[in-house]
Amino acid sequence: MNADAAHVWREMRALMLEKHDTRRAVADATGMSFLRAKLLTKLLAGDRTVTELAEILASDAPYVSLNVRELEKRELVVRTEDPDDRRRRIIGLTDAGRRLAEKARTIADAPPPEFTTVSADDLAHLRRILQLP
Repeated sequence: MNADAAHVWREMRALMLEKHDTRRAVADATGMSFLRAKLLTKLLAGDRTVTELAEILASDAPYVSLNVRELEKRELVVRTEDPDDRRRRIIGLTDAGRRLAEKARTIADAPPPEFTTVSADDLAHLRRILQLP
């Protein structure tokens, strides 16, 4: 194992999961689990089926469906019939769901304070590194 790589990875994990816990911040600000907030943010790009959401979230469809039902009860999402296939239901955001999803995305996308000291060159280099397959 490459000791330098392990050290950098440990520091990145600590920054993301301990020092700058966006999951907790999103959950606290939205009053729901991070997964449900993430589900809402995935709908900002457009309406989707439960199967599509499950694939995007790397989860299983029954679990996503359960969470969609809870979001539906809170009037944050609506299910509509797919006009091309009446057996399918399309999940979309309500206005309240869109506002909450945008709030969650804003919180999740805010970089940690430590990033304010990183030079533009280093940020560009990090961006290139993170685009590795």
